[in-house]
Amino acid sequence: MKNESVKVMKTDPAITSKISECYECGVCTSNCPVAYMIPMSHNPRATMLRLLLYPKKAASLIGLWLCMRCRRCSDRCPQKLSPHELFLHARTALLESDSNSVSLAKMREALKLVRERLPLPFVSAWLCLRADESDDSSTASKLVIEALKHFVKLRQDSSKGERKSGLGKVAIVGSGPAGLAAANELARKGYSVEIFEKSSVPGGMLRHGIPAFRLPREILDAEVDRLKRLGVKFRTSICVGEDIDIHQLFEEGNRAVFVASGCTISSELNVGGENLKGVTRALDFLRDTSMTQDIKLGDSVMVIGGGNVAVDSARVALRKGAKVHIFYRRTREEMPSDQSEIMRAEREGIRITCSCMPKRIIGKDGKVVAVEFIKTKPDQYDREGKSMLVPITGSEFVVDTSTVIAAVGQRVDLGFLPKEIRASRYRTIEVDRLSCETSMKGVFAGGDAVSGPASVFEAVYAGWTAAAAIDHYFRVE
Repeated sequence: MKNESVKVMKTDPAITSKISECYECGVCTSNCPVAYMIPMSHNPRATMLRLLLYPKKAASLIGLWLCMRCRRCSDRCPQKLSPHELFLHARTALLESDSNSVSLAKMREALKLVRERLPLPFVSAWLCLRADESDDSSTASKLVIEALKHFVKLRQDSSKGERKSGLGKVAIVGSGPAGLAAANELARKGYSVEIFEKSSVPGGMLRHGIPAFRLPREILDAEVDRLKRLGVKFRTSICVGEDIDIHQLFEEGNRAVFVASGCTISSELNVGGENLKGVTRALDFLRDTSMTQDIKLGDSVMVIGGGNVAVDSARVALRKGAKVHIFYRRTREEMPSDQSEIMRAEREGIRITCSCMPKRIIGKDGKVVAVEFIKTKPDQYDREGKSMLVPITGSEFVVDTSTVIAAVGQRVDLGFLPKEIRASRYRTIEVDRLSCETSMKGVFAGGDAVSGPASVFEAVYAGWTAAAAIDHYFRVE
């Protein structure tokens, strides 16, 4: 393999130079969803060390292609290593090499495992394996896209008809990644599954929170159609808590309910001027742009926040013709968004300014015209080991803008839940960690509604876990 080891190990020295510091503690593997779902084929720690010790054999490592980039391995690593970033760089370098046939074959082998073992194979493969559309001209992207399109077509052509459901009825609240994943697993086990979605079309945050240039709607529609062929029923334009409540779901014959409502409320900035015209919440902005193209933003857009929702909002605004600037209160290295997504945003022309936070939003005639910021610095650490920020006196500065998109976090809507279901101290749904059951018998919950904002694949894993818990509940009830 021509210069393959050099290409792989020197792709990003900042990442690879730290791999030798691995304690081999296994935290990365124990926190990897794929390692639980496909245990015989994926072990992040083993893949990372083999990549370091035997780089010439990197093309034979199927684990590179099974990493779904959820970041759990990196976020929980005591040495602050970044296995998910290493795997992404390595597989891109391998496909870009002159001898990519071995890597492409290994990727197709991984896709076969994804097709057979993961709950949402289309969505998972497209979001987690595909290079972004800004890299579509590269050899790696073309090869991955070609393989993924063939993968989706193959699965559609070979899908079986509706399966018999005789083990009992389960209602699922929400058709986001956790709800769809749970529906897939329960339907395959033989349960009758019905999903309740308040929107007119299924998909939840996959449809209304992820831009179409990152997740084409035909991919999501293919996933939904596949579930329908498995026997999953969708009841759209029904808001649980208003049109029907959880007690009524049991009255309809459901023996269990899985709440996968996600984090659907944007957090507030809590600064003056937040109610001015031209100030919007990120989730509202993404939802509106997913439903209509008639969104007026003005010439300049300011996005406040540093997570995936912030970066997605910025890239959508850029495609609407605006000049976009992201502001984040911590350092660039502390931005919660995936670093590869941040780099793509910058390549597209989006500016990023860190270590500052908004002090007030300035308006004129009821409309936003500027935002006053103040620079920040780290101070003492909190109980979780994260530095708290303090403003730097006298460091204020003003930036003009025509639109402000607040992307400083999301929270769970608990208002539709019956009083029997307890909330945690983090204002999420409280569940038993082993059984996924809430304080109300027969009601389970998972995904962002329990964990708070997380990656798509973490939500998929939560749905997979909840389905297993619900299956156990039916069998011992």
